[in-house]
Amino acid sequence: MWDYLSLKEEKVSAPDSPRSQFDWLWAYLSVSFIWGFSFLFMKVGLESFSPFQVSFLRISLGALVLSIVLLIRKVKLTQDRTLWFHTFVAGLLLNAIPFSLYCFGEQRVSSSLAGILNAATPLFTVIIAPLMIASEKPSGRRVFGLGISFVGVITVFGVWSGGISGDLTGALLCLGAPLCYGFGSSYVRKHISNRIGILEQSVMQLLCASLILVPFEVIFYKTPHDLAISPILAILSLGILGSGLANLMMNIVYRDAGPTIASTVTYVIPIISTSAGVIILKENVAFHEIIGAAVIIGGLLLTQQRVKRSSNAS
Repeated sequence: MWDYLSLKEEKVSAPDSPRSQFDWLWAYLSVSFIWGFSFLFMKVGLESFSPFQVSFLRISLGALVLSIVLLIRKVKLTQDRTLWFHTFVAGLLLNAIPFSLYCFGEQRVSSSLAGILNAATPLFTVIIAPLMIASEKPSGRRVFGLGISFVGVITVFGVWSGGISGDLTGALLCLGAPLCYGFGSSYVRKHISNRIGILEQSVMQLLCASLILVPFEVIFYKTPHDLAISPILAILSLGILGSGLANLMMNIVYRDAGPTIASTVTYVIPIISTSAGVIILKENVAFHEIIGAAVIIGGLLLTQQRVKRSSNAS
């Protein structure tokens, strides 16, 4: 996914043209559905491909799509070695590791649960950002919101009833992905934001992530099995749509609606991923998992209230 969380604290000037307030809505909904369905696509892709194959193909296809866009726009990538190093780290934390963790996790748990646990991404970001960025000082409201979100995570795991509706190891693997996003988004804000364009950053990030996964793909190579049209289409959708076109549409949302609205995509994703898993894959979702997701999102909305008010006032 694109590093939309690192955009929260940045300021975006209002558009000069008097365009409709909701011109960006199509892009917002498209991104929400594409990233919401990505958990289903991973589940289907794993029917024929190994976890590393799903991650590698997803990232490589995304890099290819965005590289083509880069060539069409005649944009050149930076030759700054320091920036390339930082985007290498970003690709590791925001793409290579979390995508692989989700794939390994979804071998054990449902796509619905993986999507629900993705709602913890802003929670980890708010916790980790003050540790990496000196200007980040959590307010009392933010700490209170974090506490509520943490209760939501515990609720998702259903610790009082002996565990979640699935495999604990799989759930922890899926929870490790949002943790990586938390470190990655904070790292990007500290070392990359405002130094290169979003498109260039995305291309560099995906190229680096692809290179990171090459040795793992070679060492742990497994011949794809039971090849069918569904897993192949799922992989193509993950790469072309999820890692490629969704990045471009998210840029439209960020440009026309601002970073505050762009960051709310993470609250919509669990709703779509859970609905897709239940309706299409006939997955079972425990009631406490849904309640836990709602509590996580509620707590995170509390942490964002100040940002929204200051954004409206500007």
